[in-house]
This record gives sequence, structure tokens and C-alpha cells, in this order.
Amino acid sequence: EFTYDLLGRLTKETTPQGTLAYDYDPLSNLTTLTLPTGQHLNHLYYGSGHLHQLNLDGQLISDMERDDLHREIYRTQGKLTSCFGYDSMGRKAWQYATTLPAEKLSQI
Repeated sequence: EFTYDLLGRLTKETTPQGTLAYDYDPLSNLTTLTLPTGQHLNHLYYGSGHLHQLNLDGQLISDMERDDLHREIYRTQGKLTSCFGYDSMGRKAWQYATTLPAEKLSQI
């Protein structure tokens, strides 16, 4: 069963496994997903509206760093850091993953 708000955004999803509740900011970005366990998967955004971080009840899951053009350049998930590079047209040109922390990568 699915419930939507007046803007057409999914606000509740009920399954035999439990209920998920969705909360949004004024720009319609998903801010909190409440899990059947009562835990909260929080989505944090830059002022530009691009996703910056995911955390579960304050415990960091993933952190995204962006360049001045709002392109994702680093993504940290636990001990894994993914790095992304772009060509002069702004297209993703390369990516790799490492266990080096992002702050160490910026010093290389």
C-alpha cells in the first residue's frame, strides 16, 4: 500500500515486512526515510540541492564531496573511497576506488 502527499510525493509504503515513511524538504528532496525498525536514514544536501551525506541515526554511511561545478569527485563509504574525474566537456572520464581516506588522496 502506498500513500502520497498533495505534491505527489511518496510519504508511506506499507508491506508485510513493515512500514517505510518518507519526509521531504521544501525543495522535495528526500530528507528522512524512517525504517520499520524506527531507525532514520537521513539524507543531507548541499545548498545546491546535491546529495552530500547519508547517515543512519547519525552514524555516517556515505559522504559525497563535489567540485565547484557540483560534480561528485569523492565518495566515502566506510573504509572505501571512490574518486571521479571529468573531461573538459564535464563527462566522467575516469573513476577508481581505494582504501586511502579522501584527505590523504588530496595530498597525493
